[in-house]
Amino acid sequence: MSHHTPLTPDVADHTSDWFSFFHVATSHDAYLAVRCRDGLLCNARDPHETGYIPLVAIRLSSRPDFLFLTTDTPSQPQLWVEHFTARGCVLTVQMNVSGPQSQLFSFEDPSRPKNYFTTRPFSDGQTANPVVGDCNHVMGWEEFRLVPVSSTDRLNGIANDIAHLARRDVTANDLVHYIQNYNGDNLLPALDSLIPLIRWEEIEKLGERLLHDALLRQELQDIVPNNIWLDKALPELAHWELRRLTHANKTISPFPVARELHSPEEDSLLAWSGADSSFAGFLHALTHAARRTIEPRRTVCMVTTVRNEGIYLLEWIAYHRSIGVEHFFIYSNDNADGSEKLLEELAHQGIITWIDNPTSSDQSPQFKAYGHALNALPDILNFKWCFIVDGDEFITLNPQPYPLLTDYLNWIDHWQTDAIAVNWRFIASSMNANGLSDLAVPLTQRNERIVGNGAIGDGWRLVKSACRPNRTLHSRPHHPLWNPVTSYTFRLTNGDTHNYLNPPPPFPRDPAFADYGTYDRICISHYYFKSMAEWTWKHARNSGADAYKELDTSRYTTQWANTFGMQLQDPQHELNYWMVERRDATLRELAALRAHPAIRKAENFIRSTLNEQLLDLWQRIQSQKTLDGIAEEWRFIVQDLELELRNTIPLHSDDV
Repeated sequence: MSHHTPLTPDVADHTSDWFSFFHVATSHDAYLAVRCRDGLLCNARDPHETGYIPLVAIRLSSRPDFLFLTTDTPSQPQLWVEHFTARGCVLTVQMNVSGPQSQLFSFEDPSRPKNYFTTRPFSDGQTANPVVGDCNHVMGWEEFRLVPVSSTDRLNGIANDIAHLARRDVTANDLVHYIQNYNGDNLLPALDSLIPLIRWEEIEKLGERLLHDALLRQELQDIVPNNIWLDKALPELAHWELRRLTHANKTISPFPVARELHSPEEDSLLAWSGADSSFAGFLHALTHAARRTIEPRRTVCMVTTVRNEGIYLLEWIAYHRSIGVEHFFIYSNDNADGSEKLLEELAHQGIITWIDNPTSSDQSPQFKAYGHALNALPDILNFKWCFIVDGDEFITLNPQPYPLLTDYLNWIDHWQTDAIAVNWRFIASSMNANGLSDLAVPLTQRNERIVGNGAIGDGWRLVKSACRPNRTLHSRPHHPLWNPVTSYTFRLTNGDTHNYLNPPPPFPRDPAFADYGTYDRICISHYYFKSMAEWTWKHARNSGADAYKELDTSRYTTQWANTFGMQLQDPQHELNYWMVERRDATLRELAALRAHPAIRKAENFIRSTLNEQLLDLWQRIQSQKTLDGIAEEWRFIVQDLELELRNTIPLHSDDV
């Protein structure tokens, strides 16, 4: 590295400020570098290795306790560190003196004190590994050495703009003035550097100002082009809010308008924008702040991602309509069962909002959907609550105190609550004695018994969640995400704080797990098993969490058989009484949906398609002998498979 690092720093003078530049050496005879493909901060033996660029640290005389981490590249990649509270073209860290003669430093997360960067040693043949940002102590791996480097025009420009903004007590008005008078190329890095330095209330003020000031948005967009927050999220939110204001005096707000939307593949960055609880730059923080200003006028909606689940879709909607869910935001992609026809018709009839959700091959459609819903979709903000569940999960209420879901939500609102962790209850499988014709019977009426807690391991400890959309940054499949600079209260269904202190071994502490089960008011009935035929189909088709792939029979392993067999052997099956009591209401809603001829026709298309696919799957299983590898003790689970795959799913008679 000596040919890149002169002995003395290049120091530039700017008014009363000076700044200097460094590379960062680690305790492993390596340097911090940025991985080009995704901006991940790494510990690299050679920071100039192909696929990496050296990290540059900027130090300002006016903020000597901080370092501003960036790169000397025109592309200005967004940097990130695992378990760090911000992403951006610049990452700001607290710098603490460490080691003898004050030659070493530790890097602390300014938003989460006592969380330090750590670098791990290299394994055999490894030339780089990720930096992690949540170590709670400082020893050798958490210590760094600053190696002075020469400045460049680009680095001087970035440092100069950071120096303008990184002074103490910068306000929203200061930033507005700076944006309106800016003339340069480094505004985005300078803004990103502010995330841990500026008070959250000032971010809130600026976010609200941007929402209502179209001229300021345009000025910022002219300086920072091709930015999803300025090009899409903020202007669409502003337009939606203006339209909503025209309906302010209506008793029931017409928003959201049921419709068909398209989230293009370019939106895939929403899959990770906030998915680690970090702001994906200052403009993301402003967008989140703007969304927090929206006051909802309706009570409850649902978000789900579906793929190849058309056979269950009408029942899922009908049931949740029967308990008072007001609207559904349904994301889907790459369906092979004809679901698009049904989703399109449901949207056309004003029953759902359908979001077509294509993704790149390496991106999770589920994470992209959650990122889009909670960061870019305005309509969801008109609801106080949103349940984020899958298409085989049904919100299950104690019908005596809570005839409708709003009754329970009104009860939980006695406490300040931003999210609710709702325990799973696995629903046992049942045999389809009439073969595929039983698939025309509602799932909630075919499968009525609950698997005992612990019968299939610790899955009962898992939760699904409801959250306040205007306060939630992103979501994982089991729980919402929020940035630690904002207040957020997560509760169990009984009103207790969800502390998630005791996850089942070997899992780390995770909001996906409840410390104990609470089932006396509300739970999630998870129809995970259904029947042997559906269990077999489930593990051959694509799931909503995966990128697209063809029909796959490689999952038929002993573990696959063991999971199904364990619940079959559970002797504690109790009746799911709360769902039984909802049967008539569900059937009424289902009949109302099927009263639309186009909906019946679309459902028939799904049934016909699924008949063909299940026949094809059974032929593949037989010809490839894919079940032969299952251990003998679990072979019994497939004894009824051929019986369940006979016959066909009946069609609605008026469309045959």
